[in-house]
Amino acid sequence: MYGGSTESGFPEWDWSSSSSSGLPPAFPGSSLPTSGEPSPMENGERSSAKRVRVPSPPGNRVKQEVPAWEEEASGGGETEAMDGAAARAEVVVRIDKEMLHCPICTLPLKPPIFQCGVGHTACGSCHGQLPTNQCHSCDGGGGGLYGPCPVMDALVAKAVVPCPHQAYGCRASVAYYQASEHGSTCPHAPCACGEPGCAFVGSPPALLAHLAAAPHSWAVENVRYGETLRLSVPEPEARRLLVADEDDGSRRVFVLAVGDRASRTVPVSVACVRAPGAAAAGPQYTCKMWATGDKAPATGKVESVLVDMEVPSAAAAGAVAADDEKATFLGVPRKMLRGASRQMLLSVRIGRASG
Repeated sequence: MYGGSTESGFPEWDWSSSSSSGLPPAFPGSSLPTSGEPSPMENGERSSAKRVRVPSPPGNRVKQEVPAWEEEASGGGETEAMDGAAARAEVVVRIDKEMLHCPICTLPLKPPIFQCGVGHTACGSCHGQLPTNQCHSCDGGGGGLYGPCPVMDALVAKAVVPCPHQAYGCRASVAYYQASEHGSTCPHAPCACGEPGCAFVGSPPALLAHLAAAPHSWAVENVRYGETLRLSVPEPEARRLLVADEDDGSRRVFVLAVGDRASRTVPVSVACVRAPGAAAAGPQYTCKMWATGDKAPATGKVESVLVDMEVPSAAAAGAVAADDEKATFLGVPRKMLRGASRQMLLSVRIGRASG
């Protein structure tokens, strides 16, 4: 895992490495017998010398081998084996980030990686665009040809860092070369408040708590997918939060935004507060929304307007603007506003997008 940057500018990673022998590493002050040392039994007699114990690292449990003569003396039975945690250890190393970036495109190296005989590397994308297999850095001066480098492939795959949005609640760890891609679609990516003059940013759950509390005090309604929620929105209110429970226990935040009620047609929109890059995955929700007016004095007919739309994503509460050509709105005629408070009667039904 990424351990953060240091004063020298070098990042730190936790590297996972496995010992092929399954034995713990040697430690200072320890002595291990070699093939050239005498056996503990000579001429059929047991040696009275005590065996040297190799200290195990703190927190690790290692398998201890018991000689056959000791096993027989203890009455036989199976050797008690402890966890072989020493076969896999994590260490923190310091490395220049430049070593993990392609010298041609300067982006993080990701498999497949190519390397010439001198040691110059190239990512698979840059290598595929070169006219020949000649090393780009050697520039033909006795330079070698590129070849696959499985060692670098394994190295960059093991360089694991925490999500860039760890401060906002994400606990994921990803390969260094995937950090940017993960960060752009992470559900914990910070979203902006959207209120004029407020600089708050936070994950959607944090944004929900922020907007529901003073000084903003936005109204909050719980919704269920596929069920109709009926709302009465008075004139002073321009935003309302709609919150739905997901199957994984998380909560999805939607913003109902009402535009200028002095307009002949008042725009009403619904947006899903999501990570800034999440919109690239396409809409995940649909919304059917309609408004109703008073009964007409002459006919007794109740007018209504309806829109059936895909729910756009927004990285800020109420960020969908009325002049956005790609956005879909419910246009409510001003004459449909009710009473002295100019209330708007709305019915909202949010569902998950199929496919």
